[in-house]
Amino acid sequence: MDEFQQNKVAYQVGILTSLVILLLAFTSLSLWAIAGAVFFCYVFINLLFGFGEGIPVNLVISFIASLQWIIGPILSYYTGINHPFYGMNIPEETYFSYIIPGTILYYIGLSLPVLHAQNVSLTQLGKIEEATTARKQGAYYLLGIGFAASLLSAFAPPALYFFLYLLSHLKYLGAFYLYLSKDSSKIVLYFVFGFLLLEVLASAIFHDLILWGLFFAFVYSIKIYISMPKKLAYVVAGFFMLLVLQSVKYQYRNIAWSNASLSSFARTELFTSMVLSSFISPGELFEAKKNELTITRLNQGWIIARVMNYVPYRQPYANGETIENAFVASLLPRFIVESKATAGGRENMFRFTGIELQYGTSMNISIIGEAYANYGRSGGMVFMFFIGLVFSFILRFILLKSRENTTLLLWIPFLFLQVIKAETDLITTLNYVVKASIAMFIVFWSFKNILKVEI
Repeated sequence: MDEFQQNKVAYQVGILTSLVILLLAFTSLSLWAIAGAVFFCYVFINLLFGFGEGIPVNLVISFIASLQWIIGPILSYYTGINHPFYGMNIPEETYFSYIIPGTILYYIGLSLPVLHAQNVSLTQLGKIEEATTARKQGAYYLLGIGFAASLLSAFAPPALYFFLYLLSHLKYLGAFYLYLSKDSSKIVLYFVFGFLLLEVLASAIFHDLILWGLFFAFVYSIKIYISMPKKLAYVVAGFFMLLVLQSVKYQYRNIAWSNASLSSFARTELFTSMVLSSFISPGELFEAKKNELTITRLNQGWIIARVMNYVPYRQPYANGETIENAFVASLLPRFIVESKATAGGRENMFRFTGIELQYGTSMNISIIGEAYANYGRSGGMVFMFFIGLVFSFILRFILLKSRENTTLLLWIPFLFLQVIKAETDLITTLNYVVKASIAMFIVFWSFKNILKVEI
């Protein structure tokens, strides 16, 4: 344990105090914007310390939410890059006086140690190598099922597609098991992520690559101790790589989607050449046009601002209607509730912002936007606390059960993959968590009772 870890609280207080002084002295940020920046920094520091302490998905959720709901809007308000359509269309104080308290309450709900399970203990982490080594056979089964599901999903009927999509994630868990075991099979891990890269290049959608890469960073830091200076260096490198990805993905996507016949080799060669071009000319990453694109993509707040500008003036508050529908649709099967709502975001976007999405366009009002659309300013903030508590309950249940089976810690990404996305609405999030939980139960039951193998 290095000096930073030993003096965690002192460093947090020092960094945050210095940040407040600097922002007050050298920027024109409002007090709301400063509060938002300080909260984001607080979550970020805790996330850095969280590496090596399991998979703190509650911090990941809070980090991505504050990045897209707070930092993106701050950049939009203060850099002069305010896109005519994707910009913030309400006053800064109106927006931040709802979003910042709502996000903080969400964080508090996510962080409360319900079920008396606060953190992963060092004793649990110390057992994970022994536990994964004892389950290597199960890890290979997970790999096989994951790869088979990935390949079969292209031919499966629509009714089975989502289940196969969930099962396809098992290959990452199998790779994590093998990496953390005593023999530490890195080759399998590289192969799995190489396959993921090919899938991503085929679809030109990069979410899964970023999210599973982040989860691997947590798994890596469980096995390999990383000092705070190295963590900071990795963060800088990761930030640069995200800028590179941001700068090339739209051009790559346009080419890939308009040339469906491109082979995997041709797609890989195209993407690699684009990335190398960005490395050769890094100054282009910070051009005004690319900065505008980056801020626009980072800023989920413009949609939330649209909701706040539309409701209740042109559309009345939903008064819990979509929240109730989300729980009913997620918890009850369609043969019981035939008219239940579906996930996707298109209906909520039109109803609460007046924006009708074109076919193939994916946008959503987010949980905090939906909270406002249902309950208004104060009610929306309170709702964010309670929905954070719901997710905390699920996380703490896994942490509690992991005291009996340590490898359950590695299933946290499987359950929370959609929850950590700040742009999704409640039905999308709950639908994923419920179906992922069912799939997880089926996998564990099948391994125990049919395959007679532990995982």
